[in-house]
Amino acid sequence: MNKRAPIAPSATSALIAPFANRSSRVIVLIALIAVMSMVDLYLTILYVTHTGMNEVNPLARAMMEYQSPAVLGIWKIATVLLGVGILAIIRTKRSAELGAWIGCMILALLMSHWVSYINEHARISQDPLYTQALAGPNFVHMPTGMGRSGIVIP
Repeated sequence: MNKRAPIAPSATSALIAPFANRSSRVIVLIALIAVMSMVDLYLTILYVTHTGMNEVNPLARAMMEYQSPAVLGIWKIATVLLGVGILAIIRTKRSAELGAWIGCMILALLMSHWVSYINEHARISQDPLYTQALAGPNFVHMPTGMGRSGIVIP
């Protein structure tokens, strides 16, 4: 009779439990994708309505041609909802987890780009090459109609 006492769950196992199955991992990754996407939307609207910026994504640039932050926001939210919705529906599949990890990694890279851009923006805006970039095909600026356009963001 060799009975062992049950092991009490530790704090570590309580943290790991949500990641024990694929469905839970995908849901957590979907939440991260949604949060990072909304941060990207906020920063994009902030910079495009105040100082303008180079937008290399041709789809986003096409939405910005409407000169409406609301159109850009609706488009971004709709595409994110479509993507995470698909992942949520197939969350038990290996492909959903792979897609969610790839989406998180891409958005993490985008977040690191935003951090660099924000940190360098004041220096960049003083560079003569910045003035040339204002006339480039990727440069977009969306006036807000509230007298705030042209404000320099440090």
